Amino acid sequence: MSSLAHKIKVAPRVISHEFVVYIKWLLFKIAKNWVILNRISARLRPWLWKKTGVQINGKVCIGYDVYYDVTNAKLLRIDEGAWITSRCLLLCHRRDMSGYRVGDDVNKLPYIKAEVHICKGVHLGMGSIVMPGVTIGEGAIIGAGSVVTKDIPAWTIAVGNPCRVIKEIKQRDDSSGTEKD
Repeated sequence: MSSLAHKIKVAPRVISHEFVVYIKWLLFKIAKNWVILNRISARLRPWLWKKTGVQINGKVCIGYDVYYDVTNAKLLRIDEGAWITSRCLLLCHRRDMSGYRVGDDVNKLPYIKAEVHICKGVHLGMGSIVMPGVTIGEGAIIGAGSVVTKDIPAWTIAVGNPCRVIKEIKQRDDSSGTEKD
């Protein structure tokens, strides 16, 4: 028996965590373009996301072509009643540009990883981008195409690049149906 055949036969079968993450990412990249995946109900997509490690609490709705950081899926938390509309991008990592200088290779810069938390009842408008380390407060509405770089308070409407709060949502008086100040 040759030495290579012997090594293959006696080598332990250990699969690294990185390999498993890569396979999940590869399957997602391939499967996301399948027509069948786009036909899956927006209410069933969270089940697929949970399989890759995303923390989903309760029923949420995820639109078509929503991208998220598959390699850091455990850093993404989505609470009950959240609506993530089509073509949104949820990132849990970014390059650390603090040490970047002229002549440096940007590909060798380290990554900064941080949790993204989308709270209960949040609505992300189409094409929004959520950067790492952001918490979007309960009931907040993010306008289409916004780039969320900082925390957004609960019950506000925020739009733009960078995303800024433009309006606070008033509470309704339950007994009369009028707004409270």
